[in-house]
Amino acid sequence: MRSIGKYSIHGVLGRGGMGAVFKARIPVIGRIVALKLLRPNELTLSLWGRERVERLFRDEAALLGSLRHHNLVDVFDYEASGPWPYFVMEFYGESLGSVIGETYRVEAESRRLPVPRAIGYAAQLLSGLARLHHAGVIHRDVKPFNLLVSDDDVLKITDLGLSKVRGESFGGPSNVKVGSPYYAAPEQEDDPDSADARSDLYAVGVTLFRMLTGRLPEWGEWAASERSPELGDAFDAVLERSLCLRPDGRYADARTMAEALTDAFARWRRRMDGVCAIAPASLCPRCVPEGADLPRRGPRMVGVGEAREDFGLDALWRPSAYWPGQLEDAGDGVVRDKAAGLAWVRQAAPYPTSWEGAAAFVAALNAGQFAGHDDWRLPTVPELMTLLTPEPVGEGYCQPATLTQPVRRVWSADRANYAAAYVADVELGYVAKADFCCPASARAVRSL
Repeated sequence: MRSIGKYSIHGVLGRGGMGAVFKARIPVIGRIVALKLLRPNELTLSLWGRERVERLFRDEAALLGSLRHHNLVDVFDYEASGPWPYFVMEFYGESLGSVIGETYRVEAESRRLPVPRAIGYAAQLLSGLARLHHAGVIHRDVKPFNLLVSDDDVLKITDLGLSKVRGESFGGPSNVKVGSPYYAAPEQEDDPDSADARSDLYAVGVTLFRMLTGRLPEWGEWAASERSPELGDAFDAVLERSLCLRPDGRYADARTMAEALTDAFARWRRRMDGVCAIAPASLCPRCVPEGADLPRRGPRMVGVGEAREDFGLDALWRPSAYWPGQLEDAGDGVVRDKAAGLAWVRQAAPYPTSWEGAAAFVAALNAGQFAGHDDWRLPTVPELMTLLTPEPVGEGYCQPATLTQPVRRVWSADRANYAAAYVADVELGYVAKADFCCPASARAVRSL
């Protein structure tokens, strides 16, 4: 097994022009961390030079290590004794990019988030940026894949490799763009030194537009209500100002934008109160046809390349058809879904856990013969899909939750390989692969 310093390496989380991020384990205590190793490619070295690259890397580690805020990722170790330096951060199994299903084809459609979730993430992003800006730091690369998501749904800003500290100049080649296409503000693309707090807020606007509509805004576009009429116009004014092509037309700071977003969300809530007062009792677009086969019971290994077809998922890993999800209380802490032939333990495991921990949770239920049964098990992906619902649109926000306990990602019994299994996001309605060590919830099921 490969090691870097004292840390054993257990996989690659990502690679880029400056190096790579690895999944690593701390000796003795066994904690999983993210280790970022500086190992720039030849192009990066030729453009910047080793001395500048190492200084940028060291500055990134120092910034993240010195600023304590719940929406900034924490750095707790740095080492420069080897050929290239590295630093160590908290490990998280998700980013906002993976939550919305963004890929290397950034312009492709992504998953829309429920409005409360999108606004919550945007508010946390603005809170973290307010802390950075107060310290005189401009991020300059705000985008979904640089926003990590913890198992308790806290958003963490990471990757300050392109950030600018107050008074610092770019000093790089004139043909190098700083930031990411589609998310970088126009003035930043033209002149990286001109970027200020308002440039980061432009990227927040792009991210918010994408979360609400599943699309990137076109050049000069801001009206989310035109892309998604069911949203109403509550957020259009916030997006119009944050996506203004001129910096002086945007919000002056993150706190001001956060206040405007809070007011817009309150207006949306009031509108939805009226919609829900006349909403139908249930909605089921693209329902599984009556008489369909019951979901598969036995676990199996399904490679990522075959998973979408095997599980019946669309391009964004959402069900191509939905079960009615009509659960009834069976007493003794159990709910039944007669249509799917399943009984569920009403309460999930009290805390997120690893895949092995999820299996232990089920084993404990069986050892205690929960509700008089000892055949509880982790659900397969098709069984978990009976709990998923379409992304809420309009009246969809009025439907009650399938299960009342607020959990999001839930482990399945189906593995992707010998180090990862599949999870279902029962709130956002999609399936994903997760390493065994990633924390997720556990729910137990049995066949009727």
